[in-house]
Amino acid sequence: MKHNFKLFIPSSEIKNYFKNFIRYLFIVTLFYNCSSNDESDEVIEEILEEQEEEQLYSCVDYSTVDSNDLMSYWNIFVEDVKCSRGGPDFGNLNTSVTLKFDIQTPEEFASGVTPDHAGYSTFAGYCNSEMVVIGVLKNYWEDYTEIQQLWLMYHEFGHDVYRYRHSSNRDDIMYPSVTRGDTKINAFIEAKNRFLRRDFPGLSYIDCPGD
Repeated sequence: MKHNFKLFIPSSEIKNYFKNFIRYLFIVTLFYNCSSNDESDEVIEEILEEQEEEQLYSCVDYSTVDSNDLMSYWNIFVEDVKCSRGGPDFGNLNTSVTLKFDIQTPEEFASGVTPDHAGYSTFAGYCNSEMVVIGVLKNYWEDYTEIQQLWLMYHEFGHDVYRYRHSSNRDDIMYPSVTRGDTKINAFIEAKNRFLRRDFPGLSYIDCPGD
């Protein structure tokens, strides 16, 4: 992504374990009696893959963001920092927040030349502690999953608000390309926690005049 820097086990877990175990035994018994072993294995595997992993704790509800409203990502980021880390309140510190979609013109699209980045932050934002200025390419955005959209926005907030440079670890939010389309919410939460703690390999900061 390019920018303009251009052994206690809770009772709930025990219940879930036995519930899934009983469900698995039921499925095995059912398909052992009703179909061939190969068919049984395939169906069982599909059903087990559909079981959702229990979501890690987060003090904000990421499902409340609106993909058509970039400010909703800023608002949840601000709340996330406050409730996860106790502050600072970037909503008060940043008095000017500009988040916008960039849309390719028909001429740009017809030229076959596509931008090599999905979002960007600007010098006016990351070198000004009172401003946030971020652009997102809508053509890319519309093809992203909800997790990829969250990942992209937190990445750009990382540049603009924390002045983070890119990381070399693909599992980190500050890695210079958006995460894979099959990334789950727990991977985002784990990466976000490291991001907010300033605890990821290769952490470094963008240089600004006056530093």
